[in-house]
Amino acid sequence: MKKIVDVSGYGHSGKTAVSDFLKDYESVFSFPSYVEFELFRVQGGLLDLYLSIYFGWNLIRSRTRINEFKKLVLRIGTVQNKFKPSTLWNASGHGYNQFFNHKFISISEEFIEELSKVRQESFWPYDSLSDNKAKLFFDKIWSKLSGKLSLKTIYYTDRNHFTNLTSSYIHKLFSEVGDSNQTHVVLNNTFEPYNPSMSLEMVENSFSIVVDRDPRDIFSSLINAKDIFVPSFEKYKNAEELKKRMVGFDNIDQFIARFRILKDNIIEEQNNRVLRIRYEDFILNHEETVGQIKNHIGLTNLSKKGSKSFNIEDSKKNVGIWKQYKDLPEIIKIEKELAQYCYQQ
Repeated sequence: MKKIVDVSGYGHSGKTAVSDFLKDYESVFSFPSYVEFELFRVQGGLLDLYLSIYFGWNLIRSRTRINEFKKLVLRIGTVQNKFKPSTLWNASGHGYNQFFNHKFISISEEFIEELSKVRQESFWPYDSLSDNKAKLFFDKIWSKLSGKLSLKTIYYTDRNHFTNLTSSYIHKLFSEVGDSNQTHVVLNNTFEPYNPSMSLEMVENSFSIVVDRDPRDIFSSLINAKDIFVPSFEKYKNAEELKKRMVGFDNIDQFIARFRILKDNIIEEQNNRVLRIRYEDFILNHEETVGQIKNHIGLTNLSKKGSKSFNIEDSKKNVGIWKQYKDLPEIIKIEKELAQYCYQQ
């Protein structure tokens, strides 16, 4: 059973440097940097299943979430193919099937089957609350004309088996990636930094590393990209505009409000499978922080790959950028209003 390690952050907080460092080890498998495994956090994903089946079971919500998950699996799993027009209509562009030996959809369907073994055909009025207007109208007409009840498949899920089934499902998926000698799978932003314990509860042998960064540097890194290190996968058309919009760069009040909300929504947990680190410590106190990371995830095979993704000299360029702009009104305002999040050396 591989160890599943998620590295997450708050947007430009330096998680890529940690991921790149880990992927340099032979025993670590990692997807390409542009791939985020989003099956947990997106709408209709595993966290929604967790909340409606395990955390607060309800027949209405659990059935809805299972149907949503079915649709998500096909949307996120289908690989686009210009010679198959239907894939262009149905695929989201994630194409997960190609990353899991073309078994992502079939393994996911097996999981859904295991979750919902007990089924019943019954009258079910609740779909009408979310059906589109045309379907709602025609269902009413059909019911009036036929005099029959419209029956739907109802799924009875058992919360007591949910976490075991989910864990088996995730590990079955990741048994299809990497080499047999690779003991760790490193993911990006899969469990997210706000409450990773929920995702960890679903997956045995899983760990979370959350990377934090000085908000002054996050803001400053978007002022001028000439003197900082930008990963190659971020060098694409409109990348700079996208980053600026994501962090609210054009409005300092919005930037501060966004940052504070992200922090206020963290649920502090006492969970030994969650490690929270500073990007600055990872770079400036590298050996000590690396020791904490290896300890945390049990990384004992220290053989490095021939190619190298992480370069500490590149990453050092991204620490203390704000000092070049320390007299800017925006930096002064960040220091004042987000003082508790600024890195103190």
